Amino acid sequence: MKYLPLVWAAVMRKPVRAFLTLLSVMLAFTLFGLTIGMNATFSKVYEEARNDRIFSGARFGGAMPRALVEKIAKTPGVALVASNGFIGGYHQEPKDRAFALMEDDKMGQMMAEWPVSQAQWEMLRQNRTGLIVSQRQATTRHLKVGDNFTIVSPSTKKADGSTGWTFQVVGISGEVAYMPGGYMLGNYDYLDKARPLAEQGKIGQIIVKASDPGHTADLAQRIDESFANSATPLQSVTEKVALDITNNTGMDLASVDRDIALSGMFMVLFLTANSIAQAVRERLAEFATLKTIGFSDQGVVALVFAEAALPCLLGAALGIGLAKAISVVMPLMLPPGQGLPVPTMNVMVFVWAAISAALVAFASSALPALRLKRMDIATALSGR
Repeated sequence: MKYLPLVWAAVMRKPVRAFLTLLSVMLAFTLFGLTIGMNATFSKVYEEARNDRIFSGARFGGAMPRALVEKIAKTPGVALVASNGFIGGYHQEPKDRAFALMEDDKMGQMMAEWPVSQAQWEMLRQNRTGLIVSQRQATTRHLKVGDNFTIVSPSTKKADGSTGWTFQVVGISGEVAYMPGGYMLGNYDYLDKARPLAEQGKIGQIIVKASDPGHTADLAQRIDESFANSATPLQSVTEKVALDITNNTGMDLASVDRDIALSGMFMVLFLTANSIAQAVRERLAEFATLKTIGFSDQGVVALVFAEAALPCLLGAALGIGLAKAISVVMPLMLPPGQGLPVPTMNVMVFVWAAISAALVAFASSALPALRLKRMDIATALSGR
């Protein structure tokens, strides 16, 4: 600690250069934090995906008859079947997109790990126009229990031709990892009974729980084969596959995130190494003087490392702090209906940032430190 003033004086010898270096490091670590945080989000979604659930939908799109639920329930290996519909549209104005998943009575059992209490599921079952909203949606839309909320859905008309679906908020629940924009859950019976007669009895998705998690993929294939020649062929995927971001986008986004983070670290390394090398060249005589008055080679090298570490560690702390702030305000800045993923700033993001900052500081100071160790004191003092 007694050498800290010496290090600080060396860093502030060129204040403009020090500020620009710190700013560059901070921005690079902001990018690092956001990309690694996004990678953590993808990993969290995949890890939380269940091994025993299957998502089934119409192979060629469109709605499905609800009668398929009972048929699938009779398939060997099926423990539970639930279904839902969907109301998508906007709230008050077209740019304010809104949607609600209209769940049947079995969804509470099917999604037992969701942060929705059984009491809330029961309130939804008892109230045809009830609505459960996630905390993120409630915060963004300023909703509380008892409020009414209307979704205008031109594609989902009622029997009387109107397109306004009015709900009453009966509960506010926690978030689900793979619904980054939050969610709204309604009662399927409300959707079904309010539609024209020709549209009643139709669903948008079937969710199946396998009795044996080890054979979930086989069960999904058997379900598809059973309905391959029916009027409504199905396409079924396990939840693990459905929530695998790499499988659904055709590219390894986790690797892309890591490459972007590494690019940022190389930029920091280049800037810091150049700054430290220049600072050492400008002060060779000063370092020679330090050696003359008794500083060891290790002591001089430690000073150079500290000079590199100060902007790296401080810039990393500021950058990760900024990334954390961005991840907090991002959901509030995005339109309510946008389900864009948000970086997860967990402990490991901060750990990797600290390790990366230390490695960059070490690499940046390695060559200048080697030059100082081999320096001829007499030549340096003479200014040659």
